[in-house]
Amino acid sequence: MGVHGLTTYLRENKRVLGKTVQFPSTSGDAVTTIVVDGWSFIFEVYLQSQLPWVYGGEYTEFSHYVEQVVLSWIAVGLKVYFVFDGPAPALKTPTLISRMNRGNIEQSLIFFRTSPASRCTPRFLRETNILPPLAYEVCVQTLQRLANSGKRPLEVHFADEEADPYAVELAGRLGAYVAGNDSDFVIFSSGLYAGYISLNELMWISPDADEETYTCKGGDGDDDFQTVVRGKARKRPNQQRKNIILGLIPPADVPLEDLSLNASVYTPDALAAHLKIPVTILPLLAALVGNDFSNQSSTQRNVQSLFFERRLSLSQRITHTGNTLTSILNAASQPRKARHQVESVMDLITRTVNALLVRTPSHVAPGEVEAVVDRIVNAALTYAIDKYDGEIYGPDSLWPTRMCALHHQEACPFVALFMPAHPCSSQGDTGHDGAASRLGAMYVEAFRSGKLKPRITEIMNTGAWWPKTPLENPDLETVAKSIGRPIRLWIYALLEDGVGLPDAPEVSSSATDSVAEDNRGLHGEHEENLDELIDVEENSSDDDDTDLLAPLRGELERLRTADDSTSEPPASATSHSRSRLRLGYKTVTEYIRRGSRVAPDEVQVPDLAVLISSSGFNAPVDSVTYVPWQLRSLEERITLFLHILESNVPLMRDLPPNQLFGVLVVRWVIRTLHRRAVESGMTKDREKERWSQREARALLAFYVESLEVNEAVGSTTTYGDTQAQQVAGVPITDRTIQLMAQAVTAIDAIQCLSQVLFLSDWIPVNVERLSSSRFHAYISQPGPVSLPNACLHACEDAFRQEFPKRNRNAGPRKHEKPAKPTVRGKTVSIGQSGHFAVLGDAEA
Repeated sequence: MGVHGLTTYLRENKRVLGKTVQFPSTSGDAVTTIVVDGWSFIFEVYLQSQLPWVYGGEYTEFSHYVEQVVLSWIAVGLKVYFVFDGPAPALKTPTLISRMNRGNIEQSLIFFRTSPASRCTPRFLRETNILPPLAYEVCVQTLQRLANSGKRPLEVHFADEEADPYAVELAGRLGAYVAGNDSDFVIFSSGLYAGYISLNELMWISPDADEETYTCKGGDGDDDFQTVVRGKARKRPNQQRKNIILGLIPPADVPLEDLSLNASVYTPDALAAHLKIPVTILPLLAALVGNDFSNQSSTQRNVQSLFFERRLSLSQRITHTGNTLTSILNAASQPRKARHQVESVMDLITRTVNALLVRTPSHVAPGEVEAVVDRIVNAALTYAIDKYDGEIYGPDSLWPTRMCALHHQEACPFVALFMPAHPCSSQGDTGHDGAASRLGAMYVEAFRSGKLKPRITEIMNTGAWWPKTPLENPDLETVAKSIGRPIRLWIYALLEDGVGLPDAPEVSSSATDSVAEDNRGLHGEHEENLDELIDVEENSSDDDDTDLLAPLRGELERLRTADDSTSEPPASATSHSRSRLRLGYKTVTEYIRRGSRVAPDEVQVPDLAVLISSSGFNAPVDSVTYVPWQLRSLEERITLFLHILESNVPLMRDLPPNQLFGVLVVRWVIRTLHRRAVESGMTKDREKERWSQREARALLAFYVESLEVNEAVGSTTTYGDTQAQQVAGVPITDRTIQLMAQAVTAIDAIQCLSQVLFLSDWIPVNVERLSSSRFHAYISQPGPVSLPNACLHACEDAFRQEFPKRNRNAGPRKHEKPAKPTVRGKTVSIGQSGHFAVLGDAEA
């Protein structure tokens, strides 16, 4: 989330709105608590680290930087709480589509439309960048490893929906600051919330090297008093910069105990006072200026184009909106001007919208003003935070139940996704409902502990899936469909069979009419819920005891009630598969790349029983009671997991857990691409998609320790290298980029499947071991690839034949001797049993 132009506005008025705080605190050993927006942290760390992104991600080095920043924060006396996003609300779908189009999709298009020589320059790589697709997984794994290794003041939280309101509510309980890069944090307000710290404005300070100790010449000769002076008062600018490091990443050559951290804090009270409006009006200001929810549909007209002239800068728009609100509220505070009285919050919003319109309301299309008001209301309601009624603050106020750190189970919106309230039934069919409730509770606890990705919960929330969009060739079919969808179909079927997916919305004229009726109700019969007047003369003395968004609370509850009334809880099942009792099929909307844009693609959820039988899996069936696969024994879940990935063979089961995941990824990619080539009749394009043995070994080397990449290519990346230094030595080819996109998609899909089956502890992912630049470097190395015979057993057809490149300018070699067979004793060893032998059952 972010308010358009508010970051710039805060920076321009920093001397008035911001105050500087220093860590460690000058009050002694006091510990300061900060709540960090997880995604802002990920973007900022990878950007400031200058690690190359073009290869697909340098995850080992990225993990080192994450650890360095967190340990430095703890060293300066901070107790750190990280908060990551949960499932996004449906209202944010247009914003997510726009971000994907403007970010990953357009950047990929620019990259592949630029010449190979130009796209390798440091300037191009700085201006055109994509966040590596596995950065979230690496950051979460690193943070959890640090939190679990010793009693460090570090916790990782996963929000019910958006991270922003959750982070502010958490900070309000703890009396903490919120650190991030979203300007929305200066709009929110809750409890003991201390203010917003921008990650862009952090400043690390190391001791001044010019400090010297001199003996005092005055006084008695026996006096041992010494005075510390700083030498000359005037210093060169370069000497001062050496002791101040701007940015999130601290200096690596300074001991942690010698560092201090300066930050600028912005509070909602300071912003409201500067704009001369009440704090309770800040959400309305943000909605009018523009945030992630102001424009709900890409087909609708941009709201801000109706309010502001093009000549106004973003900061001027905020000032103009604040002045408009102030004038309306000041006029309403005068008792003699009855016609200017603001009767309700809806009246205030309507008046402000009409006052901000560049054109007069008579020149606006019929109904457009009402539609704009509705969108402003919805955008302002996203800042609503439930008031905390408890008397205890601090860490003791958290985790009233295991389901949620902030709310009780019945009040938590996330718990309701997996544990909906089923109506009481006199039938004896509560067996499956009990299993579904138990399974839902397990999913909630897995999500809170970081063992269930937020993108999986999107399926339960909005029936949508947002695949990762790595750097890939825009002229080819997206890897999210070719590599990831076959696994995702199993995920959809397992979730539908276990807890039930949300019903697909029915599009009909009656439904459209009811939505229009609800929209008109904002101005009609439900306005009594918004009748609390705004007291412009109110002081801040009672702010701690009032709900800052109380005027819009009733409307928020009305909208939630209307949404809940249109959906029915999923029906319980008494047969062997929950989905057999469906009156109609369910769908999941996948937002995948189609050409050069993101487009929704509805995917029908298959019946799990049909999917299992059609795949040739012989599963035992209990004719009396049916148990979802997620609740079955570990052995049964492992068997199904390996069967889905076409790897249920003894060689796979004998692999160590830390090597199993990498081999599964290689097998899945090889077999999937080979199957696509066979189904197309071995066309030229499909034949080129297949992997060679060298390419498979390059990826497998990061998981199998006996395959050392460094021995073949040397250390291509080192901790602290700049992007230009690393890119200069490793070639960037279109094919290798596509190979990494396929591998990353397979890693993500297989990890999601393991989490749905609760196998995360059994098969660790270890993505922090990957280095994409080393993968590129190894593939580019010349020379033959020698593999044990077990690697090639019944597997030759699954690999693409790799022919040696020949120099076109060289003449024919007349006396060329035939190549000698590879000596068995000099082949590359891959463990005692030969880990490439696990590919032995890959058939044509």
